[in-house]
Amino acid sequence: MGKLVQTNQKMKVNIQNSWGDQIFSITSGLVLAIICLLTLLPVVTVMLNSLTPTKDLVNNPNSFIVIPSYITFNHYIWLFKGSQRIFTAYTITILRTLVGTFLCLFMTVVTAYPLSKKYLPGRNGIMKLFFFTLIFSGGMIPTFLVVNGMKITDTFFALLIPCALNVYYMIIMRTFFASIPEEISEAARIDGASDVTVLFKIILPLALPSMAAIGLFYAVFHWNSFMDVVMYINKRSLWPLQMLLREILVTNDIGELSLGGLIQDAARPPASVITNCTLVVSALPLMCIYPFLQKYFVKGLMIGSVKG
Repeated sequence: MGKLVQTNQKMKVNIQNSWGDQIFSITSGLVLAIICLLTLLPVVTVMLNSLTPTKDLVNNPNSFIVIPSYITFNHYIWLFKGSQRIFTAYTITILRTLVGTFLCLFMTVVTAYPLSKKYLPGRNGIMKLFFFTLIFSGGMIPTFLVVNGMKITDTFFALLIPCALNVYYMIIMRTFFASIPEEISEAARIDGASDVTVLFKIILPLALPSMAAIGLFYAVFHWNSFMDVVMYINKRSLWPLQMLLREILVTNDIGELSLGGLIQDAARPPASVITNCTLVVSALPLMCIYPFLQKYFVKGLMIGSVKG
């Protein structure tokens, strides 16, 4: 028996130290390292350029990455010093992200929970309708006509109502609700709890990982979205940060950020630097929030994707 155990241990050591495993590990490590570098390179470049003094940028006009002689935040100070437009855009973006994420999560939950119950009348037919909208859509022009017919163009509601529910995320949440044993809900109903009480007091606490993952997806969508603003919003006072950034990148002009003659300021940084600062400002909040919610991603999505 002892010889058999020693033989198995030797076989395991030989398998672990085989040339194939070593080559595979080295190759996988190199490929992952290259992918990480390619992913981080644009981020590092933008952040370095936003923190580099103007003198260093002028002295190295053709360099892809300029190593700053010292770190300066003067570009960010200039960006926020005289431009009320960016404060307004930031406010609209934050407000849209908070309200839109809450509305989308609420609509997803109240739609997915009833559809997860087999006793719901017409359940299969309703799900077929949702599947149809997941595969086919009316298109850009019919959607605009519907929004315009609702008289919500050039209002804040145009950024919330048309995207209040994502069918794919609703299906994930529905699958999760269906995986919860029905005995839990039945026990609560025997004690006198209504369906609303069962949902908000019992089911939702169990669904926090899935809701955190889906909520972050909704938040990223609302934070980065600008196409619906192009379609439905003409008032510049309702422009979110991403729309303002798009306007700067498309026109290659930072006049949108200037008030009170600030564009003629002798200390004004180059337009490319201000663009980089705006990119950092627009991406930094999500970069700070993501690490705290990352642990819910795999758990939440796998729970909502696999039933059993």
